[in-house]
Amino acid sequence: MMAINGISDPYRDAVSRAGQIRPIQTGRFAVSEEEGKRVSGQTGDKVEFSSEGRQAAAEMPDFDQGLEKLDLSHMTKDEFMSKIRTQLGEQNLEVNWNATVDPDGQIWCKSYFDSYVSQVTEFRASAESAIKDYYADAYQEALDSSPGKDLTGQLNFIAAKYNCSWSEYFDASMPAGERQWAYTQVRAMLTGTGLRLNDPYALKGLHIPDNEEITKIAKQSANDTISELVRQAKEADSPHQG
Repeated sequence: MMAINGISDPYRDAVSRAGQIRPIQTGRFAVSEEEGKRVSGQTGDKVEFSSEGRQAAAEMPDFDQGLEKLDLSHMTKDEFMSKIRTQLGEQNLEVNWNATVDPDGQIWCKSYFDSYVSQVTEFRASAESAIKDYYADAYQEALDSSPGKDLTGQLNFIAAKYNCSWSEYFDASMPAGERQWAYTQVRAMLTGTGLRLNDPYALKGLHIPDNEEITKIAKQSANDTISELVRQAKEADSPHQG
């Protein structure tokens, strides 16, 4: 089994797990045939696993059971390590694919904010276009008005039409709320300042997403990005499995 982006070599893990084994008394492996000619006997010492070692092995039940069956008194060190490798080789180690493709979460965060900003930018562009279309006639009227030879004259005209009931230019046919929005938006168009994007008249037919909706879509976009990276990683890794 190959190591995958940040997934440790199982044999290195085996050494780490082996390091968590502590003897109650000094444990001894069986001696090789050559060493047996020089060593006459073995003690009755036994090796047991520490609580830390058992906890680590508990995550891999089959591995733990295999260790329990090992008779270290009849096994050399080389044989012991061979058994460890065999046990690990039989385990179906689960890979955290999300952590593999995005270990620090930066890809997810970037995808989230890219989607969030994209949605806000798209709505702003649509809203501004709708507002300019809605007030296009009023804007042109200000430019063509008698006082509208310059910006000051144009601003005086819209103030008279939408705010001054005593003015000859005042439009009494418009509801007060609509007049106020017309004044605000046309003034912004004339001066080049920011349009108000919560205009209930100009944006009546346009869907205005709230923060909850934008956030939900951004999260889904980020999750989809990671899912696609995981799919590609699994596909790239599959030829090495087996």
